[in-house]
Amino acid sequence: MRHDDPAALESLDLAWDPDEGILGKLRSAIFDAELAAKYVALLNSIEIPEGEPLHADFVRLIWFAPIFTEWQIDEVAKQGAERQAVVNFGDQVRERVMELLGTP
Repeated sequence: MRHDDPAALESLDLAWDPDEGILGKLRSAIFDAELAAKYVALLNSIEIPEGEPLHADFVRLIWFAPIFTEWQIDEVAKQGAERQAVVNFGDQVRERVMELLGTP
């Protein structure tokens, strides 16, 4: 799926929804392993053709996800989630975002 596909952008935006999205739920200290797996699968399905400029909404929707996830680990673990599962999710998100956006 192209990174600027409206369906991809909608799905990435939905990830931040407090009721339906993995990142939105993390904000409330809730870890949903099924939503986490779907989000990682979504990130893995996204392609950016070589040399193509990045869509601003795409960048806006993913750049903060790894940092945000890391910040939520302790609170989510306090609420009973398996800490390592949340750490693993954060690692997967960080690695894929680094692949998609690149590193300095």
